[in-house]
Amino acid sequence: MRLFNKRQKKILSLLSGNICQICKKIVTNNSHADHKKPFSKKGKTILLNGQILCPECNISKGAKYE
Repeated sequence: MRLFNKRQKKILSLLSGNICQICKKIVTNNSHADHKKPFSKKGKTILLNGQILCPECNISKGAKYE
């Protein structure tokens, strides 16, 4: 499965304190659940590989993996 489900996204939001993990802005309803290791690079859709990002950071991150 490629996308995080609603439950996973809610858990990631709670764990992050609703803060973008890159720019540290507070995010609310417009947050994106992102794969730390991109799905395109064999990253799994599991909580340990997830993070909450603001839309701007998620779009600029793309498929980068550091």
